[in-house]
Amino acid sequence: MATSSSFDQLSVGVQRWIYRQGWQGLRAVQERTIPLILEGEADLLLTAPTAGGKTEAAFLPLVSWLEKGGAPSGYGVLCLSPLKALINDQFNRLELLCDSAQTSITPWHGDVSQSVKRQSWRNASGILMITPESLESMFVRRPVELRQRLQHLRYVVIDEFHAFIGQERGQQLISQLARLEAMIKRPIRRIALSATIGDSDMALACLRPDSSREGIHLDVPGEQLDLKLLLKAYQPTDDGMPAELEMAKDIFDWLRGDSHLVFANSRRVVEEMTDRLTSLSENAHVPLEFYAHHGSLSKEARHFVENRLREGEKPTTAIATSTLELGIDIGDVKSVGQIGPPNSVSSLRQRLGRSGRRAGQSAILRTLVNSESNLKDPDPTELLELELFQSIAVIDKLLQRWIEPPDTSRLHLSTLIQQLLSMIAYQGEITAGEAYETLCVRGPWRSIDQDFFKRFLRSIASQEVISQLPSGELIVGLAGEREISRYDFYTAFQVPEEFRLTANGKTIGTIPVDNPVMSGQLMLFAGRRWKVEAVDFQQKIISLVKGGSGIAPKFGGERAAAHREVHRHMRHWYESGDIPAYCDEKSQALIPGARKFYLDNQLANCPMVQSGDDIYWLVWEDARVINTLVILATALGLTAGTAFGPVIVIKSANEPYTLVQQLLNFMAGYSTQALTAEISAIPIEKYDHLLGDEMMIEAYIRSTLNLHETEKYLKSFSTYRQ
Repeated sequence: MATSSSFDQLSVGVQRWIYRQGWQGLRAVQERTIPLILEGEADLLLTAPTAGGKTEAAFLPLVSWLEKGGAPSGYGVLCLSPLKALINDQFNRLELLCDSAQTSITPWHGDVSQSVKRQSWRNASGILMITPESLESMFVRRPVELRQRLQHLRYVVIDEFHAFIGQERGQQLISQLARLEAMIKRPIRRIALSATIGDSDMALACLRPDSSREGIHLDVPGEQLDLKLLLKAYQPTDDGMPAELEMAKDIFDWLRGDSHLVFANSRRVVEEMTDRLTSLSENAHVPLEFYAHHGSLSKEARHFVENRLREGEKPTTAIATSTLELGIDIGDVKSVGQIGPPNSVSSLRQRLGRSGRRAGQSAILRTLVNSESNLKDPDPTELLELELFQSIAVIDKLLQRWIEPPDTSRLHLSTLIQQLLSMIAYQGEITAGEAYETLCVRGPWRSIDQDFFKRFLRSIASQEVISQLPSGELIVGLAGEREISRYDFYTAFQVPEEFRLTANGKTIGTIPVDNPVMSGQLMLFAGRRWKVEAVDFQQKIISLVKGGSGIAPKFGGERAAAHREVHRHMRHWYESGDIPAYCDEKSQALIPGARKFYLDNQLANCPMVQSGDDIYWLVWEDARVINTLVILATALGLTAGTAFGPVIVIKSANEPYTLVQQLLNFMAGYSTQALTAEISAIPIEKYDHLLGDEMMIEAYIRSTLNLHETEKYLKSFSTYRQ
């Protein structure tokens, strides 16, 4: 292969491995990364497309450092990954490289055998690949041994960094890094790998919140992608057959005979579409090629699909949620499908990276959406073809190479409780000042000031999570002891709890609740419109009454809110005269009708349209403003809820400008404390139940509402022409 200055910096064993791979040369990302890691001291954020060589770019120099001397004892490199499957995949990719360099590498998670772990722990060296949960367990159960084995740790690699930012596990991970540095009393270089980062400055700030070390962003774009796109719309037939049947037939005809990925926005859609495809296969008397893949399936069921894709011996199409979005090695797939509008550009880009990975092969993306504007008496959300326009907006932003910036709005006090308890368990006792310095000054909770931290400590002390000794040190309280002793303490997140829905004393189903619920809010369940009458947190019951006529907003956390930039780009497409070339004939025919409805109702001048007693409000803002408007309207005594995407539905006989003025007047005489009293204290994150109601609701308001921006948005209505 052609040599280079970067290649010359690598160790003999690493060079030998590269020759054995038959590489013609290093890739651009590797050429640029190797000297940055071997010669520099700065933290590094490395972004490159999926299958762009990021893993080797980081580990070629790291393994070289280890082979040339590395850490005198213990682990020299720690690799933190969001998924056990990713650790397994990376281990398989790097094992021969490490063998060639006579360097050890150990995968460590719940599925790794105890014998492998014991052998590595007795002779700790090289690279340790681990999840945040397993590292948390070491902090609590093996604190002295952990310090000994990480005393000479020099590098931490974070794989799929975008999957951590703004999440509970991201707070946990960055907190762990601050605690590791406090433990060994020196900084550790942080190297983050990602295919999708929208705001590199914000990502670097998340990587090292106290900015005590320089951070460098190295972005290596991939080769120009040959991309083939199709956006196709489906409608119910005149005889009442659902659009999903035609969609399933197309997927069956297009994808049989090769390997593909088809993503859906919920487990329900995954299961329904897989069932339809199974029936089509049985009716055609052909072998089954379509399989479901989502987080509720057993490990064995998921691995069966992954292995079948990876081996590539039989045509296989996985119908999946985001479980196959991250970089698990499943081999090459011919195309990617998306059922329903993509929620984010970042997610769509990650999914698209699964296709077109072979030389000379195009990446293929098919986006399939529903349209119900041909139903009898369609409501404004259906006439606006929101699924279609959101899909166009996301695809267009993808083509513009825009990606959502990280969401850092949530406080994640649940994870702060976990990390505080883990710190105390690790040290036995700590002062409030030590905890604040590590977790808030150097850790990920920099937005929390000392006054709020003191109130946080008092709140969880009232719940017996912690206690304070007469000398001032914090120790674990009775409730804290119970949590630490639980087998799942090391996990910072949990699946949203299922609440039972009842009407007239009868159970009608369950839903996951991932946002607080207020009495008076609207919801759609089992095809009917309901209004929340009461919420019983202890029994996990939401009592419903009939919500009246009309079409209610959807509810239950199946579709994440899109970014404000996506919402505003939807508005751009309503006001544009262009039609994207990738739209099929049906989509092209639907776009003018939606634009006509938009123009006829002067939604560019005032983004509200009245239908009967309901006002449909197009809020081209982010989820926090949308949430705030729903909460304010409900507190005002109106019946309100979110519909698809940027739309809020409010049951009100008032015309739009009167409604806006009502909300502004209400905000002027309404304090945050008064708003707090209107919200039911439902714990959303894992340890929220230990916060106490007042702190829990305050955290929710700070994390998911934005009163200032909402007031600013409402006042902007004076700029609209009446």
